[in-house]
Amino acid sequence: MSNNSFIYNHLSRNIRVGRQRFSRKVVATMGAILLLLASTRPAEAQTPPQPPAAWEFYVSGGWLIPTGAQQASLKRADLTAVVVSYVPHPAFAVTGTFEWARSHDLVIAGEPKLDIFICDIGAEARGPHLSLGSTWKVAPFLGAGGGARSYNIPRLPTDPTTSLAAYGSAGGEFAIHRVHLRLEIRDYVSTFKPLVGSGKAATRNDVVIMLGLRFVKKGA
Repeated sequence: MSNNSFIYNHLSRNIRVGRQRFSRKVVATMGAILLLLASTRPAEAQTPPQPPAAWEFYVSGGWLIPTGAQQASLKRADLTAVVVSYVPHPAFAVTGTFEWARSHDLVIAGEPKLDIFICDIGAEARGPHLSLGSTWKVAPFLGAGGGARSYNIPRLPTDPTTSLAAYGSAGGEFAIHRVHLRLEIRDYVSTFKPLVGSGKAATRNDVVIMLGLRFVKKGA
């Protein structure tokens, strides 16, 4: 065999061996990549589970504070409220409120006691919980809604009057362990008609401040 043939055969054999080694490396590398993708794709596809829809219940105390022209008609009043919220998503809630304010009618002689009953339904956009130090957390929210309110003087033979009202609100839920404290400020715009006389209905404004307390289940 000539030297040229020997060299040619030697180079051919080395090339075949090199190709086989390269092919095995490629197959091994591709297999490793496929195994890595198979193990990581489910983790990437997983999303944090959303908590189930929940109900919240508050009994709140607070104040109804007349502003503007309403100050000449109504006295500042203590207020009791029941707040029920349906929370289908942590960032959204539907809230129903029943409020009872114990005021006085400043227009009528003797300033008789005046009961104001407010019934509203609204929506809230809620932010994430923010840490306040090592213990407290707060979740701010903004809301809007509307409903009706009724004015009644129990000691006078007058019929109650009913009017429509709308509000915008802002507040936060402060949490420490299982204790949740809700602070809410509502700015109301409503129609108001005097309970006696022939006065016309007018647009009035007042502010409601509510502070409520609830306890949640352990781990919630």
